Amino acid sequence: MGMLVVMGAAAAGALLFAYVFQSIEARQAIPWYVCTLMLIPVGFGLTAINKLNELHADREGMTRDEKRRLEGIVDEKLRQIYLAISFYVLAAIVSLGVVLIGKEVPGALAWGVPVIGGFLFICIVSIGFLLAQIAEVSKFVGHLKDRKDRRKQKRKLRARTGTKLADQARH
Repeated sequence: MGMLVVMGAAAAGALLFAYVFQSIEARQAIPWYVCTLMLIPVGFGLTAINKLNELHADREGMTRDEKRRLEGIVDEKLRQIYLAISFYVLAAIVSLGVVLIGKEVPGALAWGVPVIGGFLFICIVSIGFLLAQIAEVSKFVGHLKDRKDRRKQKRKLRARTGTKLADQARH
């Protein structure tokens, strides 16, 4: 499903940018800020990395099996996010190259503009993936804290109940 979304975003961006490029009279101008837009998801990616790294540190109250499983899941998600950030940087560099070459080589913009559009739409759509990762981690951390609080309340209740029973047994 994720691959279909990425391919759809690339196709939609390429078609839209190709159409816009054909419609514009001055076919030599691609705004340089389009390249910087591709770097916006990097901020979301760094936030997701930070949240995932918090899970490595905040594993109190988990069983050994849960810790082992969580470590594998977190490592895989980190790998995916690092790959995504690498893609954003590479897409921005390639797009900047197309912009710079497009000024010098007349035919470069004809194929370069759809590529830039595809890259840009992939970057925009992937923000949803990164936000989903952040939300998932936050939800999991909240679940761990709730479970820890419930266990603490149970211990307090047992301690109070045990004290009352001991007092009743003495009388």
